[in-house]
Parts: sequence; structure tokens; C-alpha cells
Amino acid sequence: MLADAPPQPVVIASETPEVTASRELPAGVADLIDATLASGNRADAEAVIRAAKLAFPSAAEAIDERVATRKSSSFALVAAPASRQGEPKKSEAAATPAKEPKIAGEGEAGAFANTGNAPGIGLVGGFKLLAEGANWRIATTARADYQETADVVTREQYRFSAEPNYKFDSRGYLYGLGQFEQDRFQGFASRYSISGGLGYSLLKADDAKLSIKAGPAWRVTNPVEGERESVVAGLASLEAKIKLTPSLEYSQDASAYFDAQGSTFYTLAALDSRLIGKLKARLSYMVQHETAPELGRLGTDTTSRLTLVYGF
Repeated sequence: MLADAPPQPVVIASETPEVTASRELPAGVADLIDATLASGNRADAEAVIRAAKLAFPSAAEAIDERVATRKSSSFALVAAPASRQGEPKKSEAAATPAKEPKIAGEGEAGAFANTGNAPGIGLVGGFKLLAEGANWRIATTARADYQETADVVTREQYRFSAEPNYKFDSRGYLYGLGQFEQDRFQGFASRYSISGGLGYSLLKADDAKLSIKAGPAWRVTNPVEGERESVVAGLASLEAKIKLTPSLEYSQDASAYFDAQGSTFYTLAALDSRLIGKLKARLSYMVQHETAPELGRLGTDTTSRLTLVYGF
């Protein structure tokens, strides 16, 4: 009698997790999950997986394994939320709204003390208006000094300017400038200046700003006595603002016109102190010098002003 042969070991072929998961899932469920994940629609995939677990609660673990094996080849269902198919991104769905123009200004009124061609004390008024967009700016300023002594007008000075700017980068800009002046006591009934050129912001900090500009200019002067004069000139100017304290600010505007017949230098320094809300007190000092004044006129006028300023 032959001895019983020793039992042979049963060899079971190893299966990948993917095959095992497919074998344990009910027929058709694995294919349905794969197709839904491949579609890239997160909401549909979540709904299908949830429904499969409800229909086959005993296969919930196998469903989770199936989803895990398909993550890398489809999309990360559990990780970062994905966009729904056909749903536009926020940047595409709604365009960034254009920057609304910013409008600001101030009104000024007070008194002045003057030396030069019309010494004395009088009244001063002025305003500034600034409209600014993303890459453009339009600034307008106006000022009037008026004085009477014994019912006789001894000072009458008007100054108005408009300056459009176009910014071609964060610091550089193109400027245009139109200016009108009238000061009979300095010798001219009217003077018009037109200029254009390049400007550059040297400082753009919150507490300190400094910009310069320069370019050619054209000036037309109508003297009180004499013939009309028209000359080509050059303009250079500087604007600076420094915040000394939260309630105290210093500003400096300076400009110079140069031409073959004479030059004009103008500077205005101001110290602003905040009072209540948008109301400020301003102490300013202005110097205007003409290198070739009209006959019988002084070359330099100075004006000290004490005014109240309201911003809006």
C-alpha cells in the first residue's frame, strides 16, 4: 500500500489592491465609480459614492479603497476643492471692476500780510480740486489776494492753474500745465503760461512725498504799460509734502520759468495743523521774484498768510 502523498501547499496568486477592490464590489459599481471620478465633476462623484455606500453598506470599505486607488489618476476628491465642470473661475466669471475716479479738494480763506509792490494786510481765498484715476490725474488750483486801503485797491492778485498728468509707470508721468496770472501791481494785466514735459516721483512714502518735473514752456505777458510779449521758456518745478506728526504737515511748492528776457521764481511753503475733523489751520509764506521786473516795479514780492482750510 502506497504511503499517502504529503499534502501540497495551496498557492494563491497575489492581487493588487485595485483587483481586490474590484472583486469585492458588486458588479458594475466599480465601473460606475471609475467613470464618475474620471469625469472630474466633484459633486457628481460625491453623490455616486454616497449612493453606492447606502445601497451596499457591506462594501463601504471596498468603495473607499476603490476611490483611493483612483485619486492620483483622476482628481483629488478629498483634498483641495476642485472647480465644477463648466463652471467658470471667479476671475473669468466677474471681471475686475474699473477703478472709480477719486475726487478730493479743499477750500481756503483767511488773511495775508504783504511786502513788496503792494505792502499791507488783506484777504485771501483759494481752492484746490484733484481728480485721479488708475493712471491719470487732473489738478486745478486757484488763489486770489485782495486788499483795499482808504477805499483804494492796493493789491489784486489772481492765480489759476490746471495740470493734467498721465502716469506711464509707478513713478514717471507726462504732464501738461496751463496757468493764468494777473497782478497789476507787479506790472502785468495778465500772463498766460503753457508747458508740458516729464515728471518723476522721487519719494512715495505715506509720510513723505517728493516729485519733480521739467519741460519747455510758452509765456504770453500783457504788461500794464507796454506791448504784449510772447517768449519760449523752460519750466522746472518741485512739490514736496512731509508729515511731521499725525496732525502736523509741511508742504513746499517751487517753480522757475527761464527765458532769454527774464526769469520768474515762485515758492510757497505751508505748515498745516489739523483742528477738528477736516478743518485745518494753515500758516504759509510765498515769495515771487522777477529777474526783469517792469519799469518802476520791485523784483520781489512776499506774502504771509494765515488761513482756515476745509478738505472734502
